[in-house]
Amino acid sequence: MRLLPTTTFLLTASLAQAQTTADNPLIVKTTSGTYTGLVNASLPDASVDHGAGLAATAYKPVCFQDSGNKTGIFWEIVPEFQNQDAQSEDCLYLNIWAPRRGAEVAVAAAVEKKLLPVIVWVCGGGFKEGGGHAPYQVPDHWIQRTQTHLVVAFNYRLNIFGFPGTELARKNAGLLDVRLVVEWLRDNIAGFGGDPSRMILYGQSAGAGAVFSYAYSYPTDPIISGFVASSGGASTNNSANLNPNFQGVAELLGCGNLTATAELACMQKVDPVVLRDAVVDNQKAFRPVVDDVTMFTNLTERLEKGLVANKPLITGFTYNEMGAFGPAPSNTTTTTTTAPSNSTTPSSGGLACGAKREATARAAYNLTTYSYLYSGNFSNVTPLPQLGGMHSSDIPMVFGTHHLFRGNSTEFQWKTSFAMQAFWVAFATNSSADPRDHLGTVWPRYTPADQRVVVFGNETLGAAVVAPGMAAEVFSGVC
Repeated sequence: MRLLPTTTFLLTASLAQAQTTADNPLIVKTTSGTYTGLVNASLPDASVDHGAGLAATAYKPVCFQDSGNKTGIFWEIVPEFQNQDAQSEDCLYLNIWAPRRGAEVAVAAAVEKKLLPVIVWVCGGGFKEGGGHAPYQVPDHWIQRTQTHLVVAFNYRLNIFGFPGTELARKNAGLLDVRLVVEWLRDNIAGFGGDPSRMILYGQSAGAGAVFSYAYSYPTDPIISGFVASSGGASTNNSANLNPNFQGVAELLGCGNLTATAELACMQKVDPVVLRDAVVDNQKAFRPVVDDVTMFTNLTERLEKGLVANKPLITGFTYNEMGAFGPAPSNTTTTTTTAPSNSTTPSSGGLACGAKREATARAAYNLTTYSYLYSGNFSNVTPLPQLGGMHSSDIPMVFGTHHLFRGNSTEFQWKTSFAMQAFWVAFATNSSADPRDHLGTVWPRYTPADQRVVVFGNETLGAAVVAPGMAAEVFSGVC
């Protein structure tokens, strides 16, 4: 295994050149090699590159996961939120989806200056599972419909491989992987028709935490032009700078009672599958710790000193975040055709408070911020009444995958999805302007004096409506 970041960044790549038929795969030269992508015959105007090596035509493995016994809502009721690809230590790959027009743009860009904006997706999963290819997070239908932008998704190292929390290794290697992706895109995305000066970083849950970490880690050279952080936050007071679980796992694997140097060397010789299983079987948690590179003790102090990227942020949460974390019912069906009842008691808890605290803190320091509440309650995404607008249920609305499982979407659901997609693309297109959706609704900035939010998917209010901050606070509670 490698606990230290490798110098070679393997990836998935996509199209380039003006060959635009499925019979003539698209080719692009990058700083790490020449890649051949493909066109999905069922979505001919959306091209994808994935994998590594010369043929980027198949998804590569995700990083080693800690998914426990694969029970619970996400595995048993809505598995489309989960990555189910093969796992490997060789996992640092990315996927690029681009519109057919992107290939033509790449050729003419030097003359016409028509490169497209790029949305870089950072998956969630508690820093222990996740990857660049969960079914609900594949944006090909979005790209096919709009032809306005590119989407990039990638793997980053997880659990003990990404966040060993031991002194002699890179404590938060998984967060450094995010920077590697952004730097590679800066140098290569134009070949795919993407604009390196218009790339936004969009993360959800743990991915939102990674986005916030990135903003605080690179205040003077963010590369990124804007941030979107959904259903997650950044801790303002961190203290742990080591994870004692590393030593505990070392002892389990015969690497205990050694010097720190010898312990790390011993652990690096352990078969990665054995190491993964030791973490999973013994329920050892590995998450980011303070390293003063990617995680900091006091974020308020960094705000006061201007040590945060001065780029706009969109942040928000779903109205029933906590609905996703109960056990899966033992006797239920997932084929309900009507929307769950609003009679459930929703709660967003700490996931909402993280987003709310960050919005409030940024606004106090005059950093451009936009806030939202996702109020959608659609049965093909959340098929049980108690789930409602649970954690992650906004993802398929943005990615345009909500209609692919458990029946087609309602007209109102499509309207909500179109509004969210339009806002996200508008933000990527010009993050210095207040986002505007396809119907002309303008998203107002979140300020201490005017804490308005955009509410998405509320059957009473509408698909996308500007509302007072109290509309969101009802579900977050006092933070």
